[in-house]
Amino acid sequence: MTRLYKTKIKSYPNGDKTLTVYKNALIVKIDDDSIDVSISEKTEKTDDEKELEKIRNLWKIRTKIKDYVLSNEFNYFWTLTFDSDRYNYAVAFEKMGRWLERMRKKHGKFDYIMIPELHKDGAIHFHGVTGGLNAVIRDSGVKHKGVKVYNCSDWDHGFTTLTKIRSREKTASYITKYVTKEMQNSIVGKGKKKYWCSRGLRVPAVEYSVQDLGLGLQPDYENDTCLIYKIK
Repeated sequence: MTRLYKTKIKSYPNGDKTLTVYKNALIVKIDDDSIDVSISEKTEKTDDEKELEKIRNLWKIRTKIKDYVLSNEFNYFWTLTFDSDRYNYAVAFEKMGRWLERMRKKHGKFDYIMIPELHKDGAIHFHGVTGGLNAVIRDSGVKHKGVKVYNCSDWDHGFTTLTKIRSREKTASYITKYVTKEMQNSIVGKGKKKYWCSRGLRVPAVEYSVQDLGLGLQPDYENDTCLIYKIK
């Protein structure tokens, strides 16, 4: 099913809303699994169109992860490294998958998002957030910007750091910076999983309108495509 719209309204569990007003009306394609914005139905794409599609895909991934963080009760921010196989992305992904499964069996169901990143030397590590995971953690004795840093004894593949999440908004903005072109191309490749997340995560309610509902408001963000308003 498709429909024309000018404004997209997202309502989050805490009552906040985000209005995205597009400078040109768009067509939204809605199916059971996802919402995609479609502009062209051409089967063959130019190099510029392919590059634009990659940018849009990155934007969609960042937006989805941000919505997950803002809509769910995550309480720890993680960094997980690997002592071995840190240059073998396939093996690192397999280790991460097995570890998440082991944590579910050991501690019960929990919420998570894990995103891969590369060091400058090409070594892979993960950043992520968890909620409801009663893993074995200990105070590292270190503070970062006044915040206690913890280590997790349950992670046996390398080093870990954990910090308690104090702001959903800051965490959502921070974690999405790891969603890059490098992640999309170099780490996992086309058609592969770009990040890990648990099933059943809440998402904001989404509505569409043909009207420009942002008239008279000062946007919080603007680019060539849209204006974004945050309403508390």
